[in-house]
Amino acid sequence: MNLDKKDDNQLMTLFHNARNHADRVRANTIKQEIYAIWEARNKQLCSGSTISIVFSDGVLKAFRYGVGDSGISNETERRQILDHVLEAPIPPVKDKSYTLEWGKPRSLKRKEKLIRTLRGLIAAKERMTSYHRSSFNRAIHQWKDDLRYLTANLA
Repeated sequence: MNLDKKDDNQLMTLFHNARNHADRVRANTIKQEIYAIWEARNKQLCSGSTISIVFSDGVLKAFRYGVGDSGISNETERRQILDHVLEAPIPPVKDKSYTLEWGKPRSLKRKEKLIRTLRGLIAAKERMTSYHRSSFNRAIHQWKDDLRYLTANLA
Protein backbone atom coordinates (compact mmCIF):
# COMPACT_ATOMS: atom_id res chain seq x y z
CA MET A 1 0.00 0.00 0.00
CA ASN A 2 1.47 3.36 -1.02
CA LEU A 3 0.57 5.64 1.85
CA ASP A 4 2.67 8.61 0.68
CA LYS A 5 -0.05 9.62 -1.78
CA LYS A 6 -2.74 9.85 0.90
CA ASP A 7 -3.56 13.14 2.58
CA ASP A 8 -3.34 13.46 6.35
CA ASN A 9 -7.08 13.01 6.85
CA GLN A 10 -6.96 9.73 4.92
CA LEU A 11 -3.92 8.66 6.94
CA MET A 12 -5.78 9.46 10.17
CA THR A 13 -8.65 7.23 9.05
CA LEU A 14 -6.18 4.42 8.30
CA PHE A 15 -4.50 5.04 11.63
CA HIS A 16 -7.77 4.66 13.54
CA ASN A 17 -8.70 1.57 11.53
CA ALA A 18 -5.28 0.05 12.21
CA ARG A 19 -5.41 0.67 15.95
CA ASN A 20 -8.63 -1.37 16.06
CA HIS A 21 -7.47 -4.10 13.67
CA ALA A 22 -7.35 -7.68 14.95
CA ASP A 23 -3.96 -8.41 13.34
CA ARG A 24 -1.71 -6.52 15.77
CA VAL A 25 1.47 -7.09 13.70
CA ARG A 26 -0.14 -5.67 10.55
CA ALA A 27 -1.71 -2.85 12.57
CA ASN A 28 1.64 -1.89 14.09
CA THR A 29 3.32 -1.95 10.66
CA ILE A 30 0.71 0.42 9.24
CA LYS A 31 0.95 2.66 12.32
CA GLN A 32 4.74 2.90 11.95
CA GLU A 33 4.43 3.72 8.23
CA ILE A 34 1.95 6.49 9.02
CA TYR A 35 4.20 7.81 11.80
CA ALA A 36 7.12 7.97 9.34
CA ILE A 37 5.03 9.94 6.85
CA TRP A 38 3.79 12.37 9.52
CA GLU A 39 7.31 12.85 10.80
CA ALA A 40 8.54 13.68 7.29
CA ARG A 41 5.63 16.03 6.62
CA ASN A 42 6.08 17.68 10.01
CA LYS A 43 9.77 18.31 9.17
CA GLN A 44 8.73 19.83 5.84
CA LEU A 45 6.26 22.13 7.57
CA CYS A 46 8.75 23.17 10.24
CA SER A 47 11.50 23.81 7.66
CA GLY A 48 9.28 26.37 5.97
CA SER A 49 8.30 24.28 2.96
CA THR A 50 4.85 24.76 1.53
CA ILE A 51 2.76 21.81 2.57
CA SER A 52 -0.95 21.09 2.58
CA ILE A 53 -2.55 21.57 6.00
CA VAL A 54 -5.61 19.36 6.38
CA PHE A 55 -6.05 19.92 10.10
CA SER A 56 -6.63 23.56 11.00
CA ASP A 57 -8.50 23.03 14.27
CA GLY A 58 -5.65 21.66 16.35
CA VAL A 59 -4.00 18.44 17.41
CA LEU A 60 -6.85 16.95 19.43
CA LYS A 61 -9.30 17.49 16.59
CA ALA A 62 -6.75 16.08 14.12
CA PHE A 63 -6.55 12.85 16.14
CA ARG A 64 -10.36 12.81 16.31
CA TYR A 65 -10.49 13.24 20.06
CA GLY A 66 -13.82 14.65 21.16
CA VAL A 67 -15.93 14.86 24.29
CA GLY A 68 -19.44 15.87 25.24
CA ASP A 69 -22.74 14.99 23.66
CA SER A 70 -21.30 14.64 20.15
CA GLY A 71 -17.91 13.30 21.23
CA ILE A 72 -16.53 9.93 22.31
CA SER A 73 -18.38 8.68 25.37
CA ASN A 74 -16.15 5.63 25.83
CA GLU A 75 -13.35 6.75 28.16
CA THR A 76 -11.05 3.89 27.08
CA GLU A 77 -11.26 5.03 23.48
CA ARG A 78 -10.60 8.68 24.40
CA ARG A 79 -7.60 7.67 26.48
CA GLN A 80 -6.21 5.52 23.67
CA ILE A 81 -6.37 8.58 21.44
CA LEU A 82 -4.62 10.69 24.10
CA ASP A 83 -1.91 8.01 24.34
CA HIS A 84 -1.45 8.23 20.57
CA VAL A 85 -1.24 12.02 20.73
CA LEU A 86 1.62 11.55 23.18
CA GLU A 87 3.49 8.96 21.12
CA ALA A 88 2.82 9.90 17.47
CA PRO A 89 4.50 12.49 15.30
CA ILE A 90 2.12 15.41 14.92
CA PRO A 91 0.69 15.58 11.41
CA PRO A 92 0.88 19.04 9.81
CA VAL A 93 -1.52 21.09 11.94
CA LYS A 94 -2.30 24.81 11.70
CA ASP A 95 1.21 26.20 11.18
CA LYS A 96 4.87 25.79 12.10
CA SER A 97 4.78 27.63 15.44
CA TYR A 98 1.70 25.74 16.64
CA THR A 99 3.20 22.40 15.61
CA LEU A 100 6.48 23.19 17.39
CA GLU A 101 4.57 23.94 20.63
CA TRP A 102 3.77 20.21 20.85
CA GLY A 103 7.39 19.07 20.97
CA LYS A 104 8.64 15.64 20.07
CA PRO A 105 6.73 12.38 20.59
CA ARG A 106 6.97 10.96 24.13
CA SER A 107 8.54 14.19 25.41
CA LEU A 108 7.75 16.07 28.59
CA LYS A 109 6.98 19.10 26.40
CA ARG A 110 4.30 17.08 24.54
CA LYS A 111 2.70 15.88 27.76
CA GLU A 112 2.74 19.37 29.29
CA LYS A 113 1.16 20.85 26.16
CA LEU A 114 -1.58 18.21 26.18
CA ILE A 115 -2.31 18.85 29.86
CA ARG A 116 -2.35 22.64 29.31
CA THR A 117 -4.70 22.18 26.36
CA LEU A 118 -7.19 20.14 28.38
CA ARG A 119 -6.97 22.59 31.30
CA GLY A 120 -7.59 25.47 28.91
CA LEU A 121 -10.64 23.78 27.43
CA ILE A 122 -12.04 23.11 30.91
CA ALA A 123 -11.38 26.66 32.12
CA ALA A 124 -12.95 28.23 29.04
CA LYS A 125 -16.19 26.29 29.47
CA GLU A 126 -16.30 26.74 33.27
CA ARG A 127 -16.07 30.53 32.84
CA MET A 128 -19.31 30.53 30.87
CA THR A 129 -22.50 31.59 32.56
CA SER A 130 -24.31 28.68 34.18
CA TYR A 131 -27.05 28.90 31.53
CA HIS A 132 -24.58 28.33 28.67
CA ARG A 133 -22.27 26.07 30.64
CA SER A 134 -24.98 23.49 31.30
CA SER A 135 -24.74 22.24 27.72
CA PHE A 136 -21.02 21.58 28.28
CA ASN A 137 -21.27 19.72 31.60
CA ARG A 138 -20.62 16.32 30.03
CA ALA A 139 -17.63 17.68 28.10
CA ILE A 140 -16.19 19.32 31.22
CA HIS A 141 -16.63 16.09 33.19
CA GLN A 142 -14.93 14.02 30.46
CA TRP A 143 -12.04 16.49 30.07
CA LYS A 144 -11.50 16.39 33.84
CA ASP A 145 -11.51 12.57 33.82
CA ASP A 146 -9.01 12.52 30.95
CA LEU A 147 -6.85 15.12 32.69
CA ARG A 148 -6.78 12.96 35.84
CA TYR A 149 -5.77 10.01 33.65
CA LEU A 150 -2.89 11.96 32.10
CA THR A 151 -1.59 13.34 35.36
CA ALA A 152 -1.99 10.10 37.37
CA ASN A 153 -1.08 7.37 34.92
CA LEU A 154 1.46 9.03 32.69
CA ALA A 155 3.68 10.69 35.27
